[in-house]
Amino acid sequence: MLEEQLIAEFTTGLRDEARERLNEWPAGLPLTSDAALAEVILGYLEEAGSITGHDLCPHEDIGLRRPCRVIAYSLPEDSVRLELFTTGPVLTRRDIARLSGWAARFFEYAAKGDHARFENNPAALEAAILIRDQLSRIEEVRINVITDVRVKDRSVDDIIVQNRCVETDIWDIDRLYRATGEDVTRDRIEIDFVKLLDRPLACLEMKPCPVEYKTYMVILPGKLIYELFNQYGPRLFEFNVRSFLQARGAVNRGIQRTIKEEPSRFLAYNNGLTATADEIEISSWHGETVITRLRGLQIVNGAQTTASIYRALKVDKLPLDQVAVSMKLTLVPPDKLEEFVPLIARFANTQNPIQVADLSASDRFHQQFETLSESVWPPGEESRWFYERARGSYQMARNRYGSTPARRREFDRTCPSSQHFGKTDLAKYLMAWWGSPQVVSRGAQKNYATFMFGLRERFGKDWSPNREFFRLTIAQALLFRAAQTVVRKARLQSYGANVVAYMIALLAAHHGNEIDLKRLWDQQQVSNEMEALFATWAPLIHAEIVASADNRNVTEWCKKDDCWVEIGALNLPLPADLPPEFREATSTLRTITNDGHDDVTEDNLVAECTALDAAAWARIMAWAAASLEVDDYDRKVVHTLSGYAMNGWLKPPSLKQAVRGYRVLNAARNAGVTI
Repeated sequence: MLEEQLIAEFTTGLRDEARERLNEWPAGLPLTSDAALAEVILGYLEEAGSITGHDLCPHEDIGLRRPCRVIAYSLPEDSVRLELFTTGPVLTRRDIARLSGWAARFFEYAAKGDHARFENNPAALEAAILIRDQLSRIEEVRINVITDVRVKDRSVDDIIVQNRCVETDIWDIDRLYRATGEDVTRDRIEIDFVKLLDRPLACLEMKPCPVEYKTYMVILPGKLIYELFNQYGPRLFEFNVRSFLQARGAVNRGIQRTIKEEPSRFLAYNNGLTATADEIEISSWHGETVITRLRGLQIVNGAQTTASIYRALKVDKLPLDQVAVSMKLTLVPPDKLEEFVPLIARFANTQNPIQVADLSASDRFHQQFETLSESVWPPGEESRWFYERARGSYQMARNRYGSTPARRREFDRTCPSSQHFGKTDLAKYLMAWWGSPQVVSRGAQKNYATFMFGLRERFGKDWSPNREFFRLTIAQALLFRAAQTVVRKARLQSYGANVVAYMIALLAAHHGNEIDLKRLWDQQQVSNEMEALFATWAPLIHAEIVASADNRNVTEWCKKDDCWVEIGALNLPLPADLPPEFREATSTLRTITNDGHDDVTEDNLVAECTALDAAAWARIMAWAAASLEVDDYDRKVVHTLSGYAMNGWLKPPSLKQAVRGYRVLNAARNAGVTI
C-alpha cells in the first residue's frame, strides 16, 4: 500500500514537471506534450544512470504511407547501440507494438538515406543524417517506449531492420519509479546468488577478521558479470566517477582478445575486480563457506573488465562459459562507508591512484549544499531555493508536507517549483560559467561526472561550500535559466541547449569580472535589459555554431574542445547602455588599470604582452594553472601567448588576447610572481 502511494506521488510529480516544461516552450513545436513528458522522464533516467545522454528530435508523419514517429535519440561516441525513444498513449500490447514499429521505421528511413520527409524538421533531419553517417558502427538498436501509466503486457518481439536487431524496452511508471525514485541508491542493488547461479557463491574469508571490515575472495563466472551489468549498469559504480565513465564503453582490446582466443586463461591474466558491499549473507554449503546474497554492491576497480565482458557477449556474441574473474569483496559497515570506500577505490590500483575520484567528498559536497539551500534564504526571506540531492525529493517533500490544498499552497510559497534544481542542473550552471560549454553539451551525466571530479582540483581537497558559494551559484543559475527562457522564446530551429551553454560561457569568459553576481542574488531575477542582450546574442551564437561545424554533425561538433575554441573568440555586441547586471566600472575592453595605478590603454596592450619572453610567460602560465583567480578561458589564452612567445612573437596577439593576457599578467604580478 505504501509503495502504491509513493508511485502515485511520483506520477503526480512527473506530470507536474512535464506541464511546467510545456509552459516554458513556445507554441508550434512538434509533439510538444509528448516531448515535454519525454524530456522529464529522460532526465530522470539519465541522472539514474540508465541512459547516456539524449537529444530531442520530435517527429511524426503518421498521415503518410508507412509512417514513422520518434521523440528522442541517443548515440554516444563510445557506443555501438542506437537508442530511440518514443512515447504516447500506451495501454495495450498493440499500442506498444505500434509505437515501436513507427520508431523502427524512423531508423529504417535514416539508415537508407530517405531523408526527404524530415526536411522541415531540422532536429529530426540531423538525427537521421547522424544515424546514416554512423551506420557502420551501429550494431544494434533499442527502442524505448516510455509512458506515465502502468503497462501489464510488456512483450514485444525483436525485429530485424537494415540487418540489425531492433529490440523494444518498456519504461512504464512502475519501472520508472524503481529506477529513479528518491530512495534508489546502491542499497537497491540486491543480488541473490542462489537465484542467479542455482547455488550460492563459494568464498574464502580473510582470518583473523579485522575490527573495521571483513574481506572475502570469490571467483565470479563471466556470465554472472554480464547479468549484473545488464541489470544494474553504471549504478554498480556510484562510488567511482572515473569507473562510471569507463564503464560506459571503454572496452580493453587485450581483454577482448583473451575472451575470444584464450577464455580459459582469463582468470590467470586479468587483475580481477575490487568491490564493496553494505550487507553480505554468509552460510555453509556442503562444508564450505558461501555467500548466498548481498546488498549494495559497488565495483570500485575493474570497470573496463566489467564493460569488456558485457560487450563480449552482448555485441560480439562470444561465449563466456570458460571466462571467470577473481573479486576481492569487502564488507563495510554503514558508519565507515564515506570514509572507507573511497580509500579502497583509491588504492585498488596503486600504479595509477590519481585515476580515482574521492566520491565520499562528493557526497559531503551535496549534503552541505543541501543544508545551505535550507538555511540560506534570499533577501526578504519569503521563499527559498530547494536543492534536490536525490531526484524527485522536491515532489516527495511537497507531498509529505501536507495533503490539503492549504498545506500545498504553503509549501509552494516557501519553495516555489521555479526555485528547485538538482545535481545535474547545478553541474550545468557551474560548468557553463567555468568555461566548459563543450562538456555541458556532452550530456547531463558526463558533464556531472566531470564536474564532480573537477571540484577537488579546482578548490582543494579540504574545501567545502559556504554561504557565499551558494549565493554566487544561485546568481549563476538565474543567468543560465534566463538564457534558457530567451532561447526557447527565440524559436531557434535546433541546438537550443547548446546555444544556452555557449552563451553563458561567452558571458563569463568575456565579461565575467564585470557581472555583479551579488546584485543578482539580491534581486533574485535577471533584468529585462539582460534578457534583451541574450535575445540579441542567441541567433548570433546559433549561426556561428552551425557555420563553424562546416560539414560536421552540429550536435557532435558542440561537444568538441575545438568548437569552444572557435566560438570562444566570437565578438558579441554590447549595447551603449549596459544591463544593470554589469558593474559600473569601465569595461576591461576599454581601459585596464594596473592595480589602480598607471592606466594601460588598448594602444599598448599588445606591446605590454610582447615585451615578455617565453620564460616569463611560462612562469605566468604555471601560476595561472594553479590559481583560483584565473578562469579556464584565460588559462587557454595564456597558454596561447606562451606559444607565441616561444616562437619569438612572429605572430602578435590579437587585442582580445592581449586584454586577457595582460589581466592575468597583472594578477600574477600582484600575487608576487617574478616576471
